[in-house]
Parts: sequence; C-alpha cells; structure tokens
Amino acid sequence: DSLAWIDEAVDRNSRSELAALKKNVEAAHAAEDLTFSFEDTVQIDGSAKDVYDFVNEADRWHERLPHVATVRLREDTPGLQELEMDTRAKDGSVHTTKSYRVTFAHHRIAYKQTTLPALMTLHTGYWTFEENEGGVAASSQHTVTINTDNIARILGESATVEDAKRYVHTALSTNSTATLHHAKAYAEGIARGGKKD
Repeated sequence: DSLAWIDEAVDRNSRSELAALKKNVEAAHAAEDLTFSFEDTVQIDGSAKDVYDFVNEADRWHERLPHVATVRLREDTPGLQELEMDTRAKDGSVHTTKSYRVTFAHHRIAYKQTTLPALMTLHTGYWTFEENEGGVAASSQHTVTINTDNIARILGESATVEDAKRYVHTALSTNSTATLHHAKAYAEGIARGGKKD
C-alpha cells in the first residue's frame, strides 16, 4: 500500500510539475514576441550633473513637463524613489503610472513601473547621462511587454500585436524625448549662465 501511494504521489506530482513547466515555457516563448526594447538619445551642450538633476527631480515634472499633470515622489532612502504620476496622452486622456527608481548620481537612473498603462504587462528602463566632447549624451531606454488582452479594447478589433508595439513605442518615445529636450533646455540654460529653476 505504501509503495502504491508513493507511485501515485510521484505520478501526480510529475504530471503537475510538467504541466506547470509547459505553461511557463510557453508563456516565456510567447513573451519573446511581445517584448521589445528601444532607446532615444539627445545630445546636450551642458553638464551631465544638470541633465541628471532635471530627470532626478521628478517631483518638479508637473511644473517642467507639459505632458505631466501631477506627481507624487517619495525618497525615504537617498537614491531609492517611489514615483507616481498622472500623464496626459495625445488624445487628452490621463493615465496613472507608478514606478520605483534607483538613482546613481549624475550617471544613471533605473526604474521599473509597477502600475502600468493598459497595453503593457512590463515596463522597465533607465536614463543615462554620458559626458562626451560635445557635452553629454542623454538617453532614455525602455523595455516593454505588450498586454495582448487589451489590444482590441484600446486600439480596435482589427489591431495586431505589431500595431500595439508601434502605438506603445510612439507614446513612450514621445514622452521620453520631450523630457530629454526639456532637460536639454534646462542644462544648456545653466551652461550659458542662467539660474536653476
């Protein structure tokens, strides 16, 4: 009886584990087609510190960036930020996102969004500030996984995964490039002798 019970338990566990493995492998394989990365870079005639400060001071984005409606930033531990904000889309709609950010003074800010727009199941990225002969190359990198469950609701019944990728890429790139251009104006203004706002 004991041997029969062990055989049955091993069989049951093996079937369960294999089913779980199958599900996870298939999900990971499917996610490969839904996940993509891209980067936008703006050359700035200023210092990495000033560009970094602009991006780091996200609590001022509602004053500095027209696409940001409201911002809530907590930084209980220096360099570890919780950032929640309401962002305006091109169509006038406003959506809320929440991110956790890790900052590396004057060089890099990495983040992961935990409250996401409807078309994404994953959004991570980083801002980098690399000094060069012309000043600083400021970049915004994004890695995204598309949420296929919401494509039809957001983009229409005939929309495809590729349509969703293009839509998300355009939306994120528009906002991050706008942020970089505002950071450029800010840093170049300081480099010309202007005051920090």
